[in-house]
Amino acid sequence: MNSAQIDFQQIRIKHILFKSKVRSVLYGGVLDSVFFSDAGPISNWFVQVGKVKYGNEPELYSLQKTHNDLLSSANQLFGLYRNGSIDQAHAGMKDIEKLSDRFQELLTQVEKRLALRADIV
Repeated sequence: MNSAQIDFQQIRIKHILFKSKVRSVLYGGVLDSVFFSDAGPISNWFVQVGKVKYGNEPELYSLQKTHNDLLSSANQLFGLYRNGSIDQAHAGMKDIEKLSDRFQELLTQVEKRLALRADIV
């Protein structure tokens, strides 16, 4: 496994954890406010790994924007849940799933292109 594969495997695992934690909070779990902030592990990955190693990749900006959209959506759902609109918050998971699918698609695109580039070199 090369360095890029490891990097993208790490962000994919963090993303899956993100979705799991959103669902957990919406079903009564404890909110980890740091995790769902700009100081969270995915945001840190973009700063420490993404921009440093893959800043020239065209998908990186879209990937980070999609993550920011996920953060915003999750925080809106948490607000709905706190205010007693539990069914509405649960229904909002559909938006999280759509954004998550987009995030995964972008990851796959950049991974495939980097793998092709590695095969050529």
